[in-house]
Amino acid sequence: MSDTLRPSAPDAGTDPRPWPQHGRPADPPPPPGGEGGPGGQGDPGSDPAAGPSPLADHRVRLGMLIASVVALGLFAGWPVLLMVLAIVVSVFLHEMGHYLVAKWAGMKVTEFFIGFGPRIWSFHRGETEYGLKAIPAGAYVRIIGMHALEEVDPADEERTYRNKPFLKRLPVVLAGPAMNLLIGLLLLVVIFAGFGAPQPDQWQVSRVLEGSAAAVAGVQEGDRIVEFDGRPVGDFDEFGSLVRPSAGSEVTLVVERDGELVPLTADIGWELTAPGAAALGQLQSGDMVTRVGDTEVADYGELRAALAAADGPVRVEFDRDGFLYAAEVEAPVTLPDDGDRGLLGVGPESPRVRENVVAASGDAASTFGEITVASVQGLGRFFSPEGLSRYADLFTAEESPASPASTAELTPLDPDAPAPEAVSSSSAGDEDRVLSILGVIRLGSQAADGGGAVTFLFLLITVNIFLGLINLLPLLPFDGGHATVAIYEGIRSRIAGRPYRADMAKLMPVTYVVVFLFIGLGLSSLYLDIVNPAENPFGP
Repeated sequence: MSDTLRPSAPDAGTDPRPWPQHGRPADPPPPPGGEGGPGGQGDPGSDPAAGPSPLADHRVRLGMLIASVVALGLFAGWPVLLMVLAIVVSVFLHEMGHYLVAKWAGMKVTEFFIGFGPRIWSFHRGETEYGLKAIPAGAYVRIIGMHALEEVDPADEERTYRNKPFLKRLPVVLAGPAMNLLIGLLLLVVIFAGFGAPQPDQWQVSRVLEGSAAAVAGVQEGDRIVEFDGRPVGDFDEFGSLVRPSAGSEVTLVVERDGELVPLTADIGWELTAPGAAALGQLQSGDMVTRVGDTEVADYGELRAALAAADGPVRVEFDRDGFLYAAEVEAPVTLPDDGDRGLLGVGPESPRVRENVVAASGDAASTFGEITVASVQGLGRFFSPEGLSRYADLFTAEESPASPASTAELTPLDPDAPAPEAVSSSSAGDEDRVLSILGVIRLGSQAADGGGAVTFLFLLITVNIFLGLINLLPLLPFDGGHATVAIYEGIRSRIAGRPYRADMAKLMPVTYVVVFLFIGLGLSSLYLDIVNPAENPFGP
């Protein structure tokens, strides 16, 4: 979202009236005698009683900003600092898009700042002031005459946004989102050309879970599973579709190891799915029940039979991440048909092959399209009635003995087992959950720390594509709202045969409502990211 709606201050030499700017008083008029001239009083440095000079004050602020950045890296971690800087650069380049196209269109840009709040350091070049402000939370440019409500020096009217033709105004407002989308596309090219494109059909085993069916069968890291029970194996997703319905079955695996084909026999294990875990209250997706009361359980069918036959409170023992726990469940329990899935216990790793720029650009365009479609679908799901209802439930969900968040009754059976973590029912909405800036920074630091450079870059790509798309919403004050107004004005101008400009006074109430709603969304998502952070998808 651009800050170009903010009215600019007229030149003090042509318009002596104080001109209020959002959130700060107008600059006072220069003192008698000129500012800094002979006999004037504009140079505080010439009078010791005037206090510190503005230059010294700016140096202090700049030093404080640098110290804050260093402290952020030291205390929050360099991955956090890296993500903060990446977001600032992304927003800066967004505004750079507005700035460059506005200059091309002949519009007057009076300010281009990184950050918000008090000025730390700035300089003038031509008619534009460039600089840093105290809060490095983004950037903004100020273009004069964004709408008819803004008063502008008549001498500058020809260079206002509102005075330019449609074919110059539209590119200016779309340049910011286009820059974010371009960043996403170029970073994809960098990944495919510099790090390589993944080869999903050539995946190999990167890890084997201890005690899993794969470990018992003799699968080793570096093996490539080429056949599952007589069926050829493609990518890992296809492999998973073969394993999931095979829970409790004995299957034959063929792995490629050191250039040779090795046949293995595996008894496919099983684990609970989210519906199966929900029926048991205190268990989670991925848990595997080993005993119900005094009855050992070997598969999901035996678990269903044991829980259906039991009556009253019954002790359930289960494996979670290689550790045994026990919980009490009120029986009888009817488990769903889709309550389990097969588990072999291997993790994949796909080799990457570097591509030339042409091939990398093609793959980048395809992946860019996939991420864009997924982002639009995610926005659609979130802003749908069901999505908004789920979001509201995140604030009203209460922990109870019947929810997966209730861990008070869970008893670790292994002496080294970690205390079970509460998983609130609100975490079910993580897939389409909107993250605040705090959540994005935390996610970025987790990606940099646990996922590596490619994972971090993919997250940054997703953030930039999302920023571009959200700014294309046809609502003021988003760039898409400015574009919608410009298109409407262009159509009306063509119909009327003369320039037409929308009455911004009528649009401002709607703008204030949008701003209010998105501020509420930002604050509420910030609250969730503090009290109930989203799960780390890059953790072990």
